[in-house]
Amino acid sequence: MPMVRTGDFECWYTDDYFGPAWHEPEVVVIQAGFGRNGEYWRHWVPGLSGDFRVLRRDMRAHGGSSAGAPTHEWSPEGLADEVAWFLDALSLDRVHYIGESVGGITGIVLGARHADRFHSITLVQTPLHLRPVGDLMRGSYESWSGAIRDLGPGAWTTQNMSPEDPRTAWEREQWDRCDTEALCRLADATPAVDVTSYVKEMRVPTLVLAPTESPLTPLADQLYLRTTIPGAELELFEGLGHTVYQDEPERCIGRFRRFVEHRRAL
Repeated sequence: MPMVRTGDFECWYTDDYFGPAWHEPEVVVIQAGFGRNGEYWRHWVPGLSGDFRVLRRDMRAHGGSSAGAPTHEWSPEGLADEVAWFLDALSLDRVHYIGESVGGITGIVLGARHADRFHSITLVQTPLHLRPVGDLMRGSYESWSGAIRDLGPGAWTTQNMSPEDPRTAWEREQWDRCDTEALCRLADATPAVDVTSYVKEMRVPTLVLAPTESPLTPLADQLYLRTTIPGAELELFEGLGHTVYQDEPERCIGRFRRFVEHRRAL
């Protein structure tokens, strides 16, 4: 798979387009969240890549991307800058961006600080801040990072999954592709994350795909995104938690397509 230098690390990505070779399709960049990588979005590719060039990008220390400097300090602004550098490295002027969870947080900052680089931004199960996440994730450990460091990323994320489920082994393998120490530093940085102030600055057409039952994305936050971002559209997923892009991919893809077509017609 392709790699490109982004700042101080090598960024891994996939590049899929299966439409007519003589077309110049619009580009969709998909950004997975904490601990996850582009493989979590493989099932979206068939529904998009006939009309769009689909790039699934791994953020630093995730999946196939390297961790970069051991002194790296995580921040939403840094994550957004790295996406912009990724676009520069591939000579991409404007793209559609789909970001999930931390990838959605990155999308909010992108929409405020790099608006001219995006046709649209889709925020999937995106929280505004991460203050409560550490307490939810640490279990019996003193900290979230302590749990990840002791168990390992894969064992931590699958500790409550059935060992007989074939998905369990796959999930563990994907999370174990993360750089453990870099992931721990990201976990430690989460209490300071709050992108609420950037929402009012967003000037990119925005679609919000919002579960109603995720403990990480309160419905009030999703409604705030809808009412604060000019022209934003909201799709609610009743009764679903923090995996809507996996639970209802066809509905998500269809809603994204309708959103893009609507914006083109304006």
